[in-house]
Amino acid sequence: MLPQSIQKTLLVLSLTVSMTGCLAKQYVVHPPPPTLLPATPNPLSPAPESSISLPVLVDLSPFLTAANDDSVIPKKFDHWGSFIKHPKGAEYKYYAERDDFTMAPSGAHQTNSTSSGTVLRDWWKGIELSSSHLFVGTALRYKIGAHSLHCGDGSEWPRMATLHGSIATELTPTYGLSASVASVAVNTSDQCQIRVADLDVTQEVKQRLTDIVRGGLSRAVTRINGLTVKSHVEDVWNTLRNPIQLEPNAWLQFNIDKVQHSGFSGIGPIVNETIHVTAKPVIVFGSEPPAGVAPLPPLDSPPTSTGFHGAADAQLYGTLPATLANRLTPTGFHVVADFPLDYPSLSQSLAARLKGKRVAVKGDFIVITDAAILGRGGNQVVLRIAFGGDATGHLYFVGKPEMNMLTQSAQIGGLRLDHDSEQFLAKNGPDWLAHSSIRELVMGEAVLGVTSATDRMRDLLRMALNRSISQTLSLQGTIASVQGIGVFADMNSLYVRVMSDGSVNLKVEGKP
Repeated sequence: MLPQSIQKTLLVLSLTVSMTGCLAKQYVVHPPPPTLLPATPNPLSPAPESSISLPVLVDLSPFLTAANDDSVIPKKFDHWGSFIKHPKGAEYKYYAERDDFTMAPSGAHQTNSTSSGTVLRDWWKGIELSSSHLFVGTALRYKIGAHSLHCGDGSEWPRMATLHGSIATELTPTYGLSASVASVAVNTSDQCQIRVADLDVTQEVKQRLTDIVRGGLSRAVTRINGLTVKSHVEDVWNTLRNPIQLEPNAWLQFNIDKVQHSGFSGIGPIVNETIHVTAKPVIVFGSEPPAGVAPLPPLDSPPTSTGFHGAADAQLYGTLPATLANRLTPTGFHVVADFPLDYPSLSQSLAARLKGKRVAVKGDFIVITDAAILGRGGNQVVLRIAFGGDATGHLYFVGKPEMNMLTQSAQIGGLRLDHDSEQFLAKNGPDWLAHSSIRELVMGEAVLGVTSATDRMRDLLRMALNRSISQTLSLQGTIASVQGIGVFADMNSLYVRVMSDGSVNLKVEGKP
């Protein structure tokens, strides 16, 4: 047995070696913070074009009144008392009478029987979509006579036909109406068959009636050419130039750009022309933004759609070819806003997910004790990760925020150790920490939801829509979807760019 003094000496040496081993595993990791980067401009908003639709009512009663004036277009076409001599030598006479003109849906002028579904479905074929058309029509009764030949007279009275007129009607760049007669046609459902020599008398009578009606309609459309919708559109334009306050520091700015139109709809005499104000709406925060100063621009051409669309067209819309259907579909209403998320709140959320997480390499380990997100500039963020265990201190990670559209979350792309943190570990150790899975752990947890931003967008839009914006105008709209579309950072905040999709119409209060 060793003397007692030697035993004490060996015990002290053993404890000293043991403590030295423990102290050798304790690393203090305190690298300097990352170098700040120069500020960069925030990325430009995509600002997709939106459409704000405004129905403008146009009263075409003066045109119909003129068309039904017997002094403009006769109600009776009476050439029965004497024969008309044709240049080819044939002689004939006729009598016809019409009812009052009424406005008809587009396509009606192309049908002459009740079994015309195929014709109706194909009314768009061959039509050049460069202007709007409105159609008038009426019933026609007639009879025709030649020497020793008669059709529709006596017990055969009357032979039936229809009279149709197509009026090309367009809004001019100055918002006035411009109209001209595009075509006139007589369609006989109970046709007379009279020929004298090589002259088709029935066709000759139809042509004479067509010429008379064309001349009368040309005089009647002058009543349309004096109409204008400029005052209605100008009121809307001036209203939409001003931002709408949603909250004390939140504003909806329309950024209106141009004006288009869709074409006339309805069966008359009060018809509707839909005006589309093109805008790039955004929600901005802070003090009230300045109002737009641009005056009402000329009406943009060509229009977004065409045709005088009545009830029949709504039923036939599904039969249109895709290219034409797209032209008849107005764009939606898209609002973009950048919502700031403050770094202290983001840091609390990240710390709650990371605190207590353990990273081990063989016999060594660390436990994360805190986490924070900071701005670096240059559209980058810094993640400061504090830890204890076999090494104590903190490390800095840097990366660029990115939006995951599929999961609607923001993540830190290209996350890596900051250069100074990397150099500190390489120089001072511990080597095992440099090769640990701490980066993967942090990257997996540094996923930030954007629900708070999208919910805020919905709340603000609910304030913006379905409300009066002037004494005569109110917004009526729906929100179809809201989603994050981008993310970026500066020194003060992380910003989530949110875009909503929906539709907005303007309603004119009271009489137009």
